[in-house]
Amino acid sequence: MAERKRDSKGRFIASSTTSTISKKASGRVKFDIVNLSPMPDIKERQHNITSKEYYRFGEDNLFPQYLAELKRKSSTHRAILSQKATYTAGSKITTINAKLQDYIKEINPSGQSLRNLFRLVVDDFYTFGNSYIEFVEYEGGCNMYHIDSTMVRVGKNMDSVYINPDWTHYDLQDKEVRKIPMFPNFKNGRSVLMFKDYESGFQRYGIPDYIAAAESGSIEIDYLIQKYNRSKFENGFMPSAIVEIEGSMSDDEAEELISLAQDKLTGEGNNGKILFLVKDGAGGGGANVQILKDDKDGSFMEYQELTRNNIVTAHRWQPALSGIVSSGKMNNTGSEIRISYDLVMRTVIQDTIEQVFKPMRDAIGKVLKLDASSLEVQFESPIGFAADIDIKQIADVNELRALIGLEERPDLEDVYLTNVNPSQDGKD
Repeated sequence: MAERKRDSKGRFIASSTTSTISKKASGRVKFDIVNLSPMPDIKERQHNITSKEYYRFGEDNLFPQYLAELKRKSSTHRAILSQKATYTAGSKITTINAKLQDYIKEINPSGQSLRNLFRLVVDDFYTFGNSYIEFVEYEGGCNMYHIDSTMVRVGKNMDSVYINPDWTHYDLQDKEVRKIPMFPNFKNGRSVLMFKDYESGFQRYGIPDYIAAAESGSIEIDYLIQKYNRSKFENGFMPSAIVEIEGSMSDDEAEELISLAQDKLTGEGNNGKILFLVKDGAGGGGANVQILKDDKDGSFMEYQELTRNNIVTAHRWQPALSGIVSSGKMNNTGSEIRISYDLVMRTVIQDTIEQVFKPMRDAIGKVLKLDASSLEVQFESPIGFAADIDIKQIADVNELRALIGLEERPDLEDVYLTNVNPSQDGKD
């Protein structure tokens, strides 16, 4: 038996030749049990490319590309990554240093602010476990740029990085590879500052929080369940019964029946219909009715909920911040969301501020030769406390009338609804 070829992710490449299909159908070829979505090996291996030494990230050097693909597959996974980046970037970045205040409003010729740059950096940090900023010095100042983490590989001695827009074809596009020293070293006015999340056994690259959900296949499963549901809704060839009627029909009539079945039993609203089949029969006629039952929906819903919970847990995130509110816990004050936000602020977000923002702040101070210690991220809770306040306690009747568009009345000045005697209801 010929050796089966695998793709870059280790999956078998299926054979579709007529002879192979025929052999499998007749039982002369043994079937293999194959994991259709294996996770690539996460390894750090040295590689030499025309005297440029760097360390691969993953067995095929495409592990960041794999993580980027995962982000585009699962809606739950993508939403959490986006929420983590948005919350961590805060509402704005402030400083009391006047010169620094002007600088952070526009940190490069593209007009990007430091807050916008920081959001991109933490987005990569959560997605890949690594993120990068490039400093480009010019006479009298320095520009800052975010670098896409999928383009970066770390040099042998951790003193430089290699940047390539397409690592899939690096042997063919070697001229595209740029080597830039790591901060605080500069060469030709350029330096790269790297942030990486700690992972035991990895010295050159970080690993993202959610790696366990990727290893277990939860993110892929979330994607496949959504894909299955879409396919089922769009192409739901699932009649509730098949009725076989003995008879005879020509080839043209058979083709017309197949075409009619496809039109009538696929697409939106066509689940649960009855399929009639007319076939040749040697007997005296009759009909055979088969009742079909699709009972997978319940188990799929349970599996989807379990998978979603696994993803949320792997991210160290809170369900309420992902729009997943526990039954009976949401009330008019939004307390569950506030508690969840406070929890992630003290854990996930504060950790990222320590690992990313503070080193970035210190680097800015060194590059610009300014005191950047006052740079800080300002945060705002997604849920305010307005709903906790009884407006009748703080606003008099005239103020309440103004809120609903009514004119004020002199006799109601300084009159509060909480002090009105119920017996006075209905009086002018």
